[in-house]
Amino acid sequence: MIELEIDSKAPWIAAWCEAAGVPPERPLIVRRQIEPGGRSRAFVNDTPVRLEQLRELGERLIHVHSQHHTLLLNDPHFQLELVDQVAGHAKAVGAYRADHRAWRAVADELVRLREEEGRSRAELDYLRFQLEELEQAQLKEGEQETLEADLLRAEHAGEVLQALQAVDVTISGDEGVLAGLATLRNQVARTARHDATLNALLERLGSVSIELGDIAEEAARAANTVTLDPEQAARLQERLDVLLRLQQKHRVKDTAELIALRDDLRTRCTGMGSLGDRIAELERQEAAMGQHVRETAERISAARRKAMPELAVEVVGQLKKLGMPHARFQFNHALTAPGPDGIDTVRALFSANKDRTPEPLDKVASGGELSRVMLALIGLSAEGQGLSTVVFDEIDTGVSGEVADRVGELMARMARKRQVIAITHLPQIASKADVHLLVSKDHQAEMVTTDIRPVNAEERVQVLARMLSGRRMTDAAVQHARELLAGKA
Repeated sequence: MIELEIDSKAPWIAAWCEAAGVPPERPLIVRRQIEPGGRSRAFVNDTPVRLEQLRELGERLIHVHSQHHTLLLNDPHFQLELVDQVAGHAKAVGAYRADHRAWRAVADELVRLREEEGRSRAELDYLRFQLEELEQAQLKEGEQETLEADLLRAEHAGEVLQALQAVDVTISGDEGVLAGLATLRNQVARTARHDATLNALLERLGSVSIELGDIAEEAARAANTVTLDPEQAARLQERLDVLLRLQQKHRVKDTAELIALRDDLRTRCTGMGSLGDRIAELERQEAAMGQHVRETAERISAARRKAMPELAVEVVGQLKKLGMPHARFQFNHALTAPGPDGIDTVRALFSANKDRTPEPLDKVASGGELSRVMLALIGLSAEGQGLSTVVFDEIDTGVSGEVADRVGELMARMARKRQVIAITHLPQIASKADVHLLVSKDHQAEMVTTDIRPVNAEERVQVLARMLSGRRMTDAAVQHARELLAGKA
């Protein structure tokens, strides 16, 4: 758990707290809880936060510089970031990067859709051909069943007509069933008064006569509707063949599935047709976003070009304080197409000697010179960003003697406005600190443990003397350690 005294009303901390849903209380309490299973949870003011949020907060509160950052100094991208930090427009660059990512996402989507359009153009032509064929067929629900029934009747129209006419003639003809029934009914009616049984039979014969009459009339009407038209049968067969051919072609079993296929093709063709509209809309969007990105990049570039000469002068001033009186430092600038970092590429040029033209750092700077250049840039960067805490992890590698003493003085000056933590093996730098913490490891126990404790007064003299002389401490080393501490005062 870490307790931080910060200005809770500072714009950036207020914005971070609002975005993270953390109450902006003072002090700021940062806590990380690691459970036995290895799972961890992070809290700020007892409010759970994600690790990336905690990392963002940490980077804004504490700036850590180690030996590998000195190697990064040769990276043009890292040099450009330092320019942005010192110039104080890192926030604008961050906003530009977000806009650039969004623009590239739209541009990539546009490329994808254009490729898809190219692939689908041939497919669309084929789908449209299939759809047109199905549209021309004018499919209707239940049509096939009706066609099959009508065709069966048309093909056997002669037989049907003969059957219907036979029913009519047999029942209602001059010698048909009805005529015989009429004679029979008259005979029964004459004798029915002699036997009640005949009356019941007479009634039933009447009912049968009525029913047979209805059958004969219905058969006659149906016969009148039967058309002996071979051409109609051919037309019905032709229409049914169209449906069956389409079913076989598209491998479906009935007209209902053909209709479903037609509707699906219509939807797909409409969707592919709208792809052009989507591409046109994305083209307009991409052009507008690209214009905004380019305009923003140009504004940032102008600010960078203005800041670089000023920064170079300040770096030279710091290098002179670090024991490099003839140092020369400048930025070589060039314009490129808009990228994640804008339209600028920079290359830091350096020379430690007055008779040498400045060249890229990786070609002319020694390890110690790189460390001092880096320290000068870090000091300016911390000032530009208003960092409250800066950690130097052996950034003084490659320097010694008077140069180390000057590096320590620069760190001490930085510490007047912010907290500076320096991990160092140089007594010249350790002597400049207000607080000296000794880090030691215990290898005697079963598990190696690390101990950090403050050293004060005479013990600090002994620690510095040991840093000067190694294992065998000498009186000269002790005296030198006292002089270093006296020089700080």
